[in-house]
Amino acid sequence: MHDLWSEDLAGQALRGQELGSALCACDGYYHTLWGSLRVAGVNNTMKGEASILAELMLPFLRDAMRVMIGGSADPGVLCGIGRIYAPRLPSFTVIDKCRAPLALIDEFASAKGVDCRTLHIDLVDLDGREQWDQIVLHYTADFMDAHLRARVFRSLAASLAPGGTLICGTMTGESPPADRRSEMEAAYIARAMALLKDSPMAAYAGTPEFEQKIRAYAACRTIRRLSLPTAALICDLARNAGLRLLQMHQTARARRSHAGMDVVDTSSIIIAGK
Repeated sequence: MHDLWSEDLAGQALRGQELGSALCACDGYYHTLWGSLRVAGVNNTMKGEASILAELMLPFLRDAMRVMIGGSADPGVLCGIGRIYAPRLPSFTVIDKCRAPLALIDEFASAKGVDCRTLHIDLVDLDGREQWDQIVLHYTADFMDAHLRARVFRSLAASLAPGGTLICGTMTGESPPADRRSEMEAAYIARAMALLKDSPMAAYAGTPEFEQKIRAYAACRTIRRLSLPTAALICDLARNAGLRLLQMHQTARARRSHAGMDVVDTSSIIIAGK
């Protein structure tokens, strides 16, 4: 059953570049580059937290669930959640405000025969007319504009069926000093380019155009990391939207890719229920 969720990362990276170039207008060439960064090992998506996420989600799984994934850069989150559900096969819906990842996910689901549809919509525009038994956000909150987070969580709560659960995995913790921004960007670019040039994307990574895109990506990534939400904030957003806090787990991870700074990131998984 798990073979159903296997990914061709190199193929997805190439296809992601094509679809991103045609369909993505997101800051930092996000969906154009995501697959390349992932296959090179720069981004690990769900790999580092799959086991704890599966453990936390287990009590809330049941057959024939309607599962919505809110925001996804490629099929990675769908596959990660699919493995947790296996051998169950829920009905999946993936929502994103960019058409590029949705096109890639559509192609994956069609090739694998996965029950998954995609919706091109911003989460903030959900109105509760359609409801799901479970909503999964994987680092989506990190990309939300701060002034819209409360509204998004209210929209998500309205879109949860009675008894449903919201699973929110996000990067939280203390933000690095803002005056180190240029150093952080330079450190990320150096690390990314080194890994890319030793990956299946080496032929692309060596071009000036590709490096320019990586620089734009690094700038947007750094801005996000300078304004990380806290776990307490996510819990408050869920409660204020009318949800009950059911589980919270935090894992501290020391990172040394921020210009030599010993910055500790925290991966938080918060589960709330309706």
